[in-house]
Amino acid sequence: MLKKKTNPVREILNNKSSRRKFLKLGPLAFGGMVLPRMTGCSLPPKTKWPSMEELVVALDGPHNYLPTPFHANYDLDSEGLLKNVAFHAERDRLTVVVGGGFGEGLSLSLKEHRELVTAAVVGAQGKMPVMAGVIGGYKNSILMAKNCEAAGADALVIFPPRPVRNHPAENYYKYYKTIITSVNIGAVILPHGQHDFWPDVLIRLAKIPNMIGFFPSLGLDNDYYSRVGGQVLEEVSKPLLFVSENEPAASASFPTGSRAYSTAVASLIPESSKRFWKYGVEGKISKMNEVFKNDLEPILSIRGYKPGYGISGIKVAMEALGRAGGPVRPAYNQVDPRDRVGIADILRKHPETQSLVVHDFTSQ
Repeated sequence: MLKKKTNPVREILNNKSSRRKFLKLGPLAFGGMVLPRMTGCSLPPKTKWPSMEELVVALDGPHNYLPTPFHANYDLDSEGLLKNVAFHAERDRLTVVVGGGFGEGLSLSLKEHRELVTAAVVGAQGKMPVMAGVIGGYKNSILMAKNCEAAGADALVIFPPRPVRNHPAENYYKYYKTIITSVNIGAVILPHGQHDFWPDVLIRLAKIPNMIGFFPSLGLDNDYYSRVGGQVLEEVSKPLLFVSENEPAASASFPTGSRAYSTAVASLIPESSKRFWKYGVEGKISKMNEVFKNDLEPILSIRGYKPGYGISGIKVAMEALGRAGGPVRPAYNQVDPRDRVGIADILRKHPETQSLVVHDFTSQ
């Protein structure tokens, strides 16, 4: 009788002893992959960073927004996510973010969310910060925040509630404050909408000890990003992380104090993403633009290989590099099998990925 394959992440969650004890057992084997010994890698009750200020510094740089891998039947592939994170832990060590909008966070159950964050924390091996999305409305967001803290994440990324045109500022303030204060780990805020009140709301929220950062507002123009971000940094006395949403917003916001940016392609080209960030924060604009044009734009084109691909295109690219990807959950668009070859070809032409392509999909 064949022995049923177990899922190591679920074993961690189901084990009555703490995950802290589990992490000290090393070396740990996951599906043939051996993680280095993690003796002494334990997490204090609140955070492994001595202070929120030091966590803010640790979160400088590109934020690697990883997609959530699923099996062909749409079940969560937490072991695949663990291996994807471990790949970065052994190489670039950028901050990883899981379970956000790009990570299909809205499609996850609370149980899956906890399993996903646990996999990311174990895969990171304490070598880089792990952030996790909190998304889906008031009660769900509070429960997800507690999931993140229990799993050992370093910080939350709190997504906005469903936008309503005439929400007053106080409503947003109460919403975010409730979620932030429900845990003791760091919290980064994503507002929504180009409202004049956002700087004041963010400045008020910054009085909460574990509020450590913000996006000026989700999906808006770059001038708004730089203006709002700069104003908040000027008026808040404690260190705050000003995060820009994607490369164009980062380009506009580096001069006004942005020290981090979210990116969909660091999972594929982390070194190029780091160079773009480094030149940007150093004020070397021509070099930053050169990296964007020559190194980032070709890989960013995978997201728009055809209209509606987005996340699914990045997942196919990860599969081409031998990592876990899988389908996107309904109702996102799957990549047409005929387009998988073209996506792999983009990777074969890029200097950072050309030697890493293990599947070109030509035999499918």
